[in-house]
Amino acid sequence: MGQKIRGKPHYFGKWDDPDAAIKRFKEQVDDLHAGRKPYRPDTTTPVIILADVVNVFLNAKADQRDAGEITARHWQDYYETSAHIIKFFGRATPVRHLKPSDFTQLRASFAERWGPTKLGNEIQRIRTIFRWAYETDLITTPMKFGPDFKRPAKAISRRAQLERQAIHGTLDFNAAELTSLLAEASGWLKACILLGINAGFGAADCGRLRKQNVDFVNGWYDLPRRKTAVPRRFYMWPETREAIAAAINARPTPTNPANKDLCFLTSHRRPVWWESTKGTKTDSVGKAFSKLCVKLDIKKPGRSYYALRRTYETIAGNSMDQIAVNFAMGHADTSMAAVYRQGIDESRLVNVAMHVHKWLFS
Repeated sequence: MGQKIRGKPHYFGKWDDPDAAIKRFKEQVDDLHAGRKPYRPDTTTPVIILADVVNVFLNAKADQRDAGEITARHWQDYYETSAHIIKFFGRATPVRHLKPSDFTQLRASFAERWGPTKLGNEIQRIRTIFRWAYETDLITTPMKFGPDFKRPAKAISRRAQLERQAIHGTLDFNAAELTSLLAEASGWLKACILLGINAGFGAADCGRLRKQNVDFVNGWYDLPRRKTAVPRRFYMWPETREAIAAAINARPTPTNPANKDLCFLTSHRRPVWWESTKGTKTDSVGKAFSKLCVKLDIKKPGRSYYALRRTYETIAGNSMDQIAVNFAMGHADTSMAAVYRQGIDESRLVNVAMHVHKWLFS
């Protein structure tokens, strides 16, 4: 019994023993389609296939997700990475059969589709999966990835960024563009735009913002950034507080009582950004912002709502107080100075906020 695969005939057994031929075909078909030499099973030791590794790994990470140790989005990234390697190698491929040349081919297939950043993240997650499998004794030897299965060099990432900028320009906004966005926006979207340029808020920050997080009298926001658990404090402009208050007054009744303190709700009575327990997210902020950019003819490839955070970092950095900027953005500081620093004077945070305010509204 035989079949032609990739233009070459392959034989799997005799006609008088079809069951053995079918079994051999199933064992070898993934390797043959991938252009690899078919694996010959070693019956002396248990065979751990790729599906075993990724399923046990995902179950372990699901436990961490449920315990709040990793986010649902983090788990979803691992799930998507697992699906990629299963699709490329085949779920029944024995792990011990994978060679450095196989991972070189896998990397090449990724590089055809993705830029340096996504490619690097995917490679790191794959290495994490197999390292975890070895450290938990699921596989008995460390995986050999070869010298080429690694993140792209930083120079390549910088070069890709320069090439993109040469075609489409930088990803930040200028003051005129932001002024037009604020003039056209209303309701919670206007408040979200102001939060983005006031202190580098992301869409998730807007979706999670609650009334008790905002000091409407004195203008302070003081809450650790959820993504990094880094303390975050910044001064809110009067325009920002006014827009937030207006959005709160216009809110519909939420579908979930747990969301009654959220500042922003859509017309469907849901948060403007939320994430399911499976890691999928609904980003009404990004969608509404993108639609507004298209309407005003200022849409650029790669420039999304998160570009407001880029703009804030760029303009606030010109205040010459990067420590205060980092504090407002919730950036992690791993320096020894951060260990000894016990706080920051409020006037520095006000100065940074008003520096950006002057740039935007002058």
